[in-house]
Amino acid sequence: MQRIQDAKIAIITNRLNLSPEQATGFWPVYNEYSQKRREIHRAQRKIINEKKAEGKTDEQVLNNLKEVQELKQKELDLEKEYQNKFLKVISASQVIELYKAERTFNDMLIQRLKQRKEQKPNE
Repeated sequence: MQRIQDAKIAIITNRLNLSPEQATGFWPVYNEYSQKRREIHRAQRKIINEKKAEGKTDEQVLNNLKEVQELKQKELDLEKEYQNKFLKVISASQVIELYKAERTFNDMLIQRLKQRKEQKPNE
């Protein structure tokens, strides 16, 4: 897990080209944002994985869907809030690069997982 986190930091650092002053202000805000976003994603997965539709009424399933939608809205609100915080320490162009770097990192991670799965079939 630490290697994954280190790789993410390296990609973001490289793409944003942060000055030392920017880095000092950026990383604490980004780490806080990442932690809150992870908590929202965990809550979404918990609802999706633990509250299967089988054997439930439509009303119960609908309530689960509403919970997931509320969490997605919470994530959007978090993104808006932290975008403003990021803009206090980095430029708008760097914020865009941050989002691109995160997407690049996630795509890379998915590719690695797919490759690993293909190398270990039926294990």
